[in-house]
Amino acid sequence: MKRLYRSRPVFDTLSRTSKDKMKVSVELVRRGATMLAEPCQQCGGIQVRYRGKTYCTNHEDLSPLLAAATVSYESVVANMREQLLTKLSESIALLEKEKDPAKQDQIVSVMAKYFDLLQKAAAKTKG
Repeated sequence: MKRLYRSRPVFDTLSRTSKDKMKVSVELVRRGATMLAEPCQQCGGIQVRYRGKTYCTNHEDLSPLLAAATVSYESVVANMREQLLTKLSESIALLEKEKDPAKQDQIVSVMAKYFDLLQKAAAKTKG
């Protein structure tokens, strides 16, 4: 009797691109994505819903979804601190040039808010 199929698993016969897409899809499902019953309207591929959006596993590149950086409170505070310091520096330059007292008052008010946020962020990281 002649064999009609090879004994190799189906996964071995897939192209490299198909394997990569399958791995990404499996990882998304592992992270909470849901496979949808409805096929993609464009290509008929399998769709997944992840973080409120629907993606086609066939024609969309899903790998950036897995590359999301881990965010920590400390990193957010550090980034916020840098931005606030930059904004304070920019505000100082604006204040030096501004002649209108009303606009100076607005700039000083915004600077006070930046400074207050800096103090609150420093207090939270210390305690």
